[in-house]
Amino acid sequence: MNFNPFPVLHTKRLTLRAIQTSDAFDLFEMRHDEHMHEYTDTIPDPSIEDTLKYIDKMTVGVANNLWIIWAIELLESKKVIGSICIWNIEADNLSAELGCGIMPSYQGLGYMKEALVCVVEYGFHELGLKTLEAYTEKANIPSIKLLNSSGFIATKVVIDSGFLKNRDFEMIVYQKHNK
Repeated sequence: MNFNPFPVLHTKRLTLRAIQTSDAFDLFEMRHDEHMHEYTDTIPDPSIEDTLKYIDKMTVGVANNLWIIWAIELLESKKVIGSICIWNIEADNLSAELGCGIMPSYQGLGYMKEALVCVVEYGFHELGLKTLEAYTEKANIPSIKLLNSSGFIATKVVIDSGFLKNRDFEMIVYQKHNK
């Protein structure tokens, strides 16, 4: 996989583009929010410096073709409201995993579905992936509804033992296959 030049994607209401240092305030707003970490073994960024380190890490991963992550930017206001990525790319069997997050105040408005449909199409048609997987905690009903309505099928349940949080996460694995 080669993500240079970085693929900028467009939907009706969104621009999906490379994450930049100038997005730190918007991403900190999302990554600092406790609700964003409810169903994952992650913790809120305590400071904007932590968000800047995250941006650097993501940028290096894209430069090294390990993953691709897009900032989800509102077309009209240019506000970054979330992110979506393709990662854990397996070149031998042409599969990868999706990850996404959107600020709670923008959830339920169709933005993530818009971004997800666009990224799935990119993964299948531009990267030639055959399978995309998404993991979501069984209690994350909005995520489950999003995946079901986007044509993903639940295939199994795995237990993810938390490292940062002392608990197990019951993760439903969803798959979508390129037809």
